Amino acid sequence: MKKYILILWLILFIWLTQFGSNFKSSALTITQIPADFEFDGCSLFPDGDYGECCIQHDKPYFFWGNWKQRFIADNELYSCIKKQWSWYHQILAPVMWIGVRIGGAPVFPTSYRWGFGRDRY
Repeated sequence: MKKYILILWLILFIWLTQFGSNFKSSALTITQIPADFEFDGCSLFPDGDYGECCIQHDKPYFFWGNWKQRFIADNELYSCIKKQWSWYHQILAPVMWIGVRIGGAPVFPTSYRWGFGRDRY
């Protein structure tokens, strides 16, 4: 019985982190990012030589949207890091993709989750 409960919790966790999203759309556009807002680059991760990829990834995360838009944003981060063509970028890209898919879920009350800009502006 414990095994089935654990499986159900795992399914719920995966659903919330992968497909949970903020269903209302933002009234802001990417050109309307407040001038006083500072992106933190690769949240909780060293910026390295791929910091610009993280900043570009933060822009859609600021505004939020549906789960498909989040999936696209995370895949663009993956592609941007992987384009660096170094052996460690080839390893780092999937690690960061998994990190943002789980850690960037809108269900967590963090400052870097999907839709973090709605709390401030």
